[in-house]
Amino acid sequence: MYELIVERHRNAATIVTSNREPVEWLALMADPLLAQSAIDRLQSAAYELVLDGDSYRRRQKPALTNPATLLDPDQPPTPSSPRRR
Repeated sequence: MYELIVERHRNAATIVTSNREPVEWLALMADPLLAQSAIDRLQSAAYELVLDGDSYRRRQKPALTNPATLLDPDQPPTPSSPRRR
């Protein structure tokens, strides 16, 4: 990752998405010195967009209102019943 960031630094825009803070990235990389250098390059002219709030996926998930509608794991699903994940 370090090499990619160094190559793109000042030459092209780079979009990075993460659900972790940049300071947490240090522990995810093998060399802390290179990790700090990469983070410094990313943050030098960065725009940080932080999204807080409820999960979009959770809002889209249908609520189960009736326990009787849950599938029996011993029975195969029927065409009218949803498949269990």
